[in-house]
Amino acid sequence: MCLAIISAMEVEMELYLDRCTVHRSVERAGLTVHEATWGAHDLVLVQAGVGKVNAALCTQLLLGDYDVAAVLCTGSAGALAPSLDIGDIVVATDCVQHDLVVEFMDLPRGQIPFTEHRFFETDPALRRRALDVSLPGHTLTEGRVLTGDRFVEDEAHRDRLRDALQGHCVEMEGAAVGQVCTLNAVPFLVVRAISDRADGTSDIDFSAFLREAAQSSARIVLHLLDALPSSFTAPASG
Repeated sequence: MCLAIISAMEVEMELYLDRCTVHRSVERAGLTVHEATWGAHDLVLVQAGVGKVNAALCTQLLLGDYDVAAVLCTGSAGALAPSLDIGDIVVATDCVQHDLVVEFMDLPRGQIPFTEHRFFETDPALRRRALDVSLPGHTLTEGRVLTGDRFVEDEAHRDRLRDALQGHCVEMEGAAVGQVCTLNAVPFLVVRAISDRADGTSDIDFSAFLREAAQSSARIVLHLLDALPSSFTAPASG
């Protein structure tokens, strides 16, 4: 079995490609899948592209083509919780689609119509191991990740999302990965480093701190891999 690592952007994937040993790269559905190793772990590494559709496509492709034990989604995010600062790390307890709104059915924000799915819980064992990682200069916290196909850069919108869903940070892929993994009964984890405050300065902060945030989340995941047994499988995550 292997572990899949997915990120949206090149800058979020580059540290993995630099540090891991890549054995082969294959093209699938417009994506480049890198078959690699890190220590005793077999990996598949993919830059999925930005947004929920890209993340879901990539995740399902990997689950169909590889014997995946768990999926790790990493990269940057905007802070929703006032306690979070740029450079802090959020290890997701669960994920939800903040832009899924079906008011005429009287459904709460994030509820997928005609299903029981709203919040997608990350794997507890992966989450515990990630939170045990020590990365000097960075604060790790667990919390809810909100996902949507919109870059949040307005304080009022940010505060509404935080209050409605009790979210800690906001990004554009995690809940899509979570939905696909949940439906396929595959463990997953989302690790995000704060690159901006999801406010009027977000465009400036995002550009300035994206590389630092991307590398911070990647380092957490690589430390997590060091702590995982080489035989990690879905039953071990219970």
